[in-house]
Amino acid sequence: MANENTTQKLQQVYETARQGMPSNAYHNFRHAEDVLETVRQLSALEGVAGEDAFVLETAALLHDYVFVIGAKDNEEKSAEFARAYLPAIGYSKEETEKIAGLVLATKVPTKPKSLLEEVICDADVDNLGREDFLERSEEVRKEAGAEYGEKWLKGLVRFLESHRYYTKPAQALRSEGVKANIARIRKLMENGQ
Repeated sequence: MANENTTQKLQQVYETARQGMPSNAYHNFRHAEDVLETVRQLSALEGVAGEDAFVLETAALLHDYVFVIGAKDNEEKSAEFARAYLPAIGYSKEETEKIAGLVLATKVPTKPKSLLEEVICDADVDNLGREDFLERSEEVRKEAGAEYGEKWLKGLVRFLESHRYYTKPAQALRSEGVKANIARIRKLMENGQ
């Protein structure tokens, strides 16, 4: 962090997210904290520091602040919230616009145009290559109201097979995990689960 002022602002955003985010099965404060932690990890590995790290961390906390299940404009609504809220707690117009842009970059399908956008996009889906992927995907399934079964599992495999991480650190940390998760899902399908 650049200074005490940025730390205080980030703490305010953290508390706002903790208290105000929806209690969905997946898109909730736990997910925001998870993305924040991964943004910090990837930022350190990519040499992102100072104001860039500050805006990334803020965007991580707010990227799914507005999440209505089934809505197609959650990122836009979260960016609108950021534009209204952040100046009120001392963020500059420039910081606010960078943060709103990072929030919008997480809209699927992602098309990052900068290193910072790559970092937040990778952090948002870090769990695809982790051991807790099946637990997280079950939360997504419940949140979406989708039925568990072969169709769901095949969809997960297709999604994982088509996914690629953008940053070299995320590729190094998670690509093998994605392959392992594909194998785990295929085993579930073979066993009729």
